[in-house]
Amino acid sequence: MGVVVAGSGIGGLWLTPATQGMIDNLGTRWALRITGIITFAVVSVSSLFMRNRLHVPAREKIIDFTLLRDIRFIYLFVGLICGVTGYFTPFFLLPSFAIQKMGKSESFGNNLITIINAASIIGRIGTGQLAPVLGGINTMAGCTCIASLSILILWLPFESTGTVIASAIVYGLFCGGIISLLPVVLANLWGVQRISTIIGLLYIANFMGGMIGAPSSGAIVDNV
Repeated sequence: MGVVVAGSGIGGLWLTPATQGMIDNLGTRWALRITGIITFAVVSVSSLFMRNRLHVPAREKIIDFTLLRDIRFIYLFVGLICGVTGYFTPFFLLPSFAIQKMGKSESFGNNLITIINAASIIGRIGTGQLAPVLGGINTMAGCTCIASLSILILWLPFESTGTVIASAIVYGLFCGGIISLLPVVLANLWGVQRISTIIGLLYIANFMGGMIGAPSSGAIVDNV
């Protein structure tokens, strides 16, 4: 699973500078159109080669409401809301921090996103190797804590180039584990048969966290 989701980090290596180049030369609207077309084409072609490795019997219920009575699911749901609320903040605000507070160029700010994506490739694969040794839940919790500390200890107290780059590297290494280990944790807790239903419900938590995190972070920066 870590190898599969590492592909998003590889995509970020070229998509971030490519998107910035399209914005500078074609404008925001056409940049979004082109990235959308590229994403649609790549995903469509890759889906043609996907095959089921495990046969999972069909479930009678599309939505399994019994999960709402499972305290483990409630903890995970709330935890994902909190985690995703802060997950995207460095992607949006670290470049602007470098540009506005440190006086760096826009290219330097964009390179920080590239650094996070590059580090996440190693992190997503590496955490997948650690999970069988330390346990999926322990590894995922450790990744969440270390990613959070990289922001609190390396980024926020300082305004130096070295610490900001170090924060991007450490955050990239461990933030990817939060994404790559989630299916592993779900399979360990509830089995493969229920994983599709559970992931679908947990994407609601991801949606809620994403809707809360980026707008609230921007509002805090603008008003504090």
